[in-house]
Amino acid sequence: MYVKQLSKGEKEALKQRFKKIKELQEKGICFSCYNFETGDIFPDDGLVFYEDEKVRCLFEKYPKATGHTIIVAKEHYEDISEMPLELGIHILKISDAIIKLHKEVLGAEKVYMCTICDGKRNHLHFQLLPRLKGDTIGFGNFAKEEGLLMDYDETVEVYKQRLKGFKL
Repeated sequence: MYVKQLSKGEKEALKQRFKKIKELQEKGICFSCYNFETGDIFPDDGLVFYEDEKVRCLFEKYPKATGHTIIVAKEHYEDISEMPLELGIHILKISDAIIKLHKEVLGAEKVYMCTICDGKRNHLHFQLLPRLKGDTIGFGNFAKEEGLLMDYDETVEVYKQRLKGFKL
């Protein structure tokens, strides 16, 4: 798995994704809830590696780092302040398992976790950003230009298999 710079066409696809999100937000529609119904904003593209009744975990198609992971709550919460404590515990347990995989499979030295739920009508999600050997240390990892995920099929399968027996 690796990240490459976006081509002109890929940059346009990302721009269109942001445009669709903004249009939905302007109408008061949560884009993540909309996506759970339609799958047309964040199509699976084989990136989902764990899912249960509470969360979906997938590699970001336009990552800021190799292994950039999204953990999205299935139920709608605007941000972390609305999240029930039980869901937070669930997300931390899943995150712990994924972080261990990032370190083992990708060789991550550190994994940063953040939630950025800004703008109109947002949806609670967390991002895991692995820092590999040689990557810049610190907050700059959150501000990198997006790339395009490449050759992730094998890594997705490894994560699926390793998380298959995951018990909470």
